[in-house]
Amino acid sequence: MKDRVKGLLQKINFIETDMDLQKQILFSIPSDDKDEIKKVMNTIARQKGEIHELRKKIKEIDEDEYNRIITLEQATEKFRQLSRDKKFVQVHTLNEEGECFITLNEGSRIDCLVAAKDENGDWTVLTIDGETKEYPGGLVR
Repeated sequence: MKDRVKGLLQKINFIETDMDLQKQILFSIPSDDKDEIKKVMNTIARQKGEIHELRKKIKEIDEDEYNRIITLEQATEKFRQLSRDKKFVQVHTLNEEGECFITLNEGSRIDCLVAAKDENGDWTVLTIDGETKEYPGGLVR
């Protein structure tokens, strides 16, 4: 079942990538070209529907995995919101480095998907459990 879910997630990723491209195309269309705007908007709407259907399939196959995905998406959005007003001087990601963690002064290690240090020395972290947390720089080694 995990392989099937993985395949569905890959399809969602491809569709989301194409949807981002369609949005860029939409912004580049002259505002008086209503037919082309409508065509691209219909494509985006269709793609959203495809993603919704793929998500429903994932939920049918493995509800725990579906819930994990939703949790990670929510945490990612929270991370984005917190990041909007910050200037990061150091960013570590699990995908790029193969390992991502911060260590607190008291010795505990927090494994993460993303750990970003801002210009004030404070850390914003997206954990592998799908939590977004902030740590004052004085608490992190």
